[in-house]
Order: sequence, then C-alpha cells, then structure tokens
Amino acid sequence: MTDRGGFISALRRYIYLIYLSLGLLLTSLAILFMVWSIGYMERAFIATSLITLLIGFTLLSSGLYLLRLSAYIYASEKGV
Repeated sequence: MTDRGGFISALRRYIYLIYLSLGLLLTSLAILFMVWSIGYMERAFIATSLITLLIGFTLLSSGLYLLRLSAYIYASEKGV
C-alpha cells in the first residue's frame, strides 16, 4: 500500500500554487476572449461579440478570485 499521508501533506503545502496556476490560466483565457470580442465587433458580429465579452469578464472574475484565494492561502501558511 502506498503512503497517502505524505501525498496529502505535500498537496496541502503547495495548494496555493495550484490556485495560482489556475488563476493565471483563467486570466489568460479572459484576455484571449476579450481580444476575440474586439475582433468580432470589428467584423460587425455584435451578438457574438457581446457573448464573447461576457465570457471574458466571467473568466476574468474567476481568475482574479482564484489569485486572491491563492494569496490568502499563502499568507495563512506563512503566518503573515
């Protein structure tokens, strides 16, 4: 049998890095969707542009929340 306790404690120690990487990924996707929205608006696809912009803002909100959560977890682990 494998030692799951060591894996769980290592996962808890670096959980803020998982949240940090997910936050950066979602923020990057948000920027990509917003750029696509500008491209759609340039070609007069108004409805597609608005939906893409809505998706972009939703991803941006999620990404910023995950980045804030990552900072809170890191600060609580370090005792700051």
